[in-house]
This record gives sequence, C-alpha cells and structure tokens, in this order.
Amino acid sequence: MRHTYGSHAAARGVPQDVLQANLGHESLATTSIYVRAEKARKHKAMQEAFARRSSQRGGRSEA
Repeated sequence: MRHTYGSHAAARGVPQDVLQANLGHESLATTSIYVRAEKARKHKAMQEAFARRSSQRGGRSEA
C-alpha cells in the first residue's frame, strides 16, 4: 500500500518533502525514487502518444 500511495501521490504532484514525511523516509533520496518513476512513466506515455499520432498522419509532420 505504501508504494501505491507514493506512486499516486507523486503522479498528483505532491511535493517531495510532504511525500517523504508521509512515507516516513529519512532520506529524500529514497522518496525521489517515486518521483523519478513518475517522470519516466509520463515520458513513455508522451512517446507512445506521439508515435500513434505520427502513424495516423502517415508519418508526415504538419508545418
């Protein structure tokens, strides 16, 4: 449950220091794992969305 809470809170933009206190982490480095994982998830989602949009246009870019 802690991991789920941390992941969802990071996705909703909860500040790292608040997340650290709520999870009971002594080190901010431990808490930053959740934030890095969320950034990677968003990056992957954007890449997939761009690839779908590009393929729907036949690979052409609009100028």
